[in-house]
Amino acid sequence: MKVFPLSRGIKKKARAIGIDDGSFVPKKPGKALIVGVLLRADGRIEGILSTSVKVDGLDSTQKITRMLKKSRFCEQASFVFLDGINFAGFNFIDIKKLNAEIKVPVIAVMRKKPLLQKIKRALSRFNDKEKRFSLIEKAGSVHKAPVLYFQCSGLNADNARKAIKLFSLHSNLPEPVRLAHLIASGVSLGESTTP
Repeated sequence: MKVFPLSRGIKKKARAIGIDDGSFVPKKPGKALIVGVLLRADGRIEGILSTSVKVDGLDSTQKITRMLKKSRFCEQASFVFLDGINFAGFNFIDIKKLNAEIKVPVIAVMRKKPLLQKIKRALSRFNDKEKRFSLIEKAGSVHKAPVLYFQCSGLNADNARKAIKLFSLHSNLPEPVRLAHLIASGVSLGESTTP
């Protein structure tokens, strides 16, 4: 498993994959586009990946793991950034399982601190609400970066903060996630939306 190198810090040409979903119709059966962008820390895009997941499904861990493992880009990445731990509505990803499968540290970034009671109420319409909520709990503690919140697996919170800072080139979001959002929304809507 790749571990953040404490003594040497992150290399300036380190690479990270950012993952986000495209637009979808909430609460309606269907699929949402998932886009991954491999970006070097100096801002050079080196690859793009895609797959799809079910709206409100439970296949995001499997589909994103498969997308990364069959790609030649995964072994080049020092980190994988996710835009939160839910895709296509309430399709939660198991970040610990993803980290174990791809052997790359995973950092899920969020603009706002998750309100667990509010999420629990929103999940009440699902028959498997306990299973879905357990994935949120399994993701571990929510940490604060200067502006963002995050959960991580495969590295500690201090090193995750360093990785977030290194890859936050043009906004508060790590650039691989920002680009994944622009591409996914642009393809699914015909025009990109602001991340």
